Amino acid sequence: MRGGLGVVPVENTLEGPVNETLDNLYNRDEIFVNFRIDLPIRLVLAAREGTRLEDIETVFSHNHAIHEARSWLLKAGLTNLVPVESTSKAARMALNEPRSAAVCSELASRIYGLKVLARDIQDGVNITKFIVISKNYTDQGDKSIIFFTVPDRPGGLYMALEKFYKKNINLTMIYSRPTKVIPWNYYFYLEFEGDIRSAERSGLIQDLRGSTLELKIKGSYRTL
Repeated sequence: MRGGLGVVPVENTLEGPVNETLDNLYNRDEIFVNFRIDLPIRLVLAAREGTRLEDIETVFSHNHAIHEARSWLLKAGLTNLVPVESTSKAARMALNEPRSAAVCSELASRIYGLKVLARDIQDGVNITKFIVISKNYTDQGDKSIIFFTVPDRPGGLYMALEKFYKKNINLTMIYSRPTKVIPWNYYFYLEFEGDIRSAERSGLIQDLRGSTLELKIKGSYRTL
């Protein structure tokens, strides 16, 4: 990024593709979080010009998009659902393969010259949370993000989370992911209310360093 900004997804209201993002944030110590953007995700069914809904035999999309639109697709009688690497690739495949369609964004349909056959085919409200990242560390904002590992013993995770309870700090999200270095060893992604500057003044960060094996502070952010 060379000091610039990047935008990556970190949470979806269903099963967003967050694992790769979390692993990259955990492994890359030079990257920090600066802002958050919440965007509604609206899916369309698109196919090349001349294709009718009743002509479609195959639907391509990313696995998560298929999951989010499954109810609509099945009601429409579309059962041959083929997962691919991305919704953009799905749009490209729908352009090149007859009797096929893609579940993608309306932008992707325009880029590849597809005709939109149906809009808003996602199930319910679908919002993806994106974070804006850069090499600039910020310690002020509405919420903060940290990564940590704990000793592999009874109460290891409890000893870390207890520090937030004692400081009366609300946790808003927690994930666990394998470190991929040691078998059955996990890191934790945690978001909490308040900024890092306040957490340092309250003694929380110092307490966490004493109860974790590894602590990575990714900074504080505010929602745009």
